[in-house]
Amino acid sequence: MSHRVSLIVLLVTVSLATSAYAQGSTQRDTQSQAAREAHKFGFGVVGGVGLDPEIIDVGAHATFGPIFKRDLVFRPGLEVGVGEITTVLNINLDFIYTFTDEKEPSGLSPYIGVGPAFGLSHRGFSTEETDHVTTSGTTTTTATTTTTTPNRFNFSDTDFNGGLNFIVGMRKANGVFFEMRATAWGVSNIRLLAGYNF
Repeated sequence: MSHRVSLIVLLVTVSLATSAYAQGSTQRDTQSQAAREAHKFGFGVVGGVGLDPEIIDVGAHATFGPIFKRDLVFRPGLEVGVGEITTVLNINLDFIYTFTDEKEPSGLSPYIGVGPAFGLSHRGFSTEETDHVTTSGTTTTTATTTTTTPNRFNFSDTDFNGGLNFIVGMRKANGVFFEMRATAWGVSNIRLLAGYNF
């Protein structure tokens, strides 16, 4: 009789332990899946300088991925560049491939990218010599002077440019990244940027 009770107690204990392990495993799987899903979506900010034309460039982007392969993400973004003569608004639809090194997850990971770019650009400048130069913007006339204040964000007199971005960069595991973006057939040919991915 005592052997039967012991056997029943043992079976109940094993059954409860197995059930608890299965629940813990399911909970861990759910948490792991939630972490993977959260990793598929992200956003970041970026800033830097454009070299041709000379502008200060700031922007934001989203990241969606991985897609197709573990190291490939889609990164659409919006950039605004402001310079002495040029104002630029760019929409970038970039695909980024990261060369990850499993042995050094905390180090720098190089990446490359390519994608179409669509931009609006406005070129203009202000001058006090209104005799020979026509500028767009608001004109104020007093008894002795005429001053033209350019409207920097007036895109009524703009050029639309489509191009192709080529990107080379390095990123750290903590989210910091540095990149060079060259745009063929676009507004800003070369930009040196730094940013942070959240």
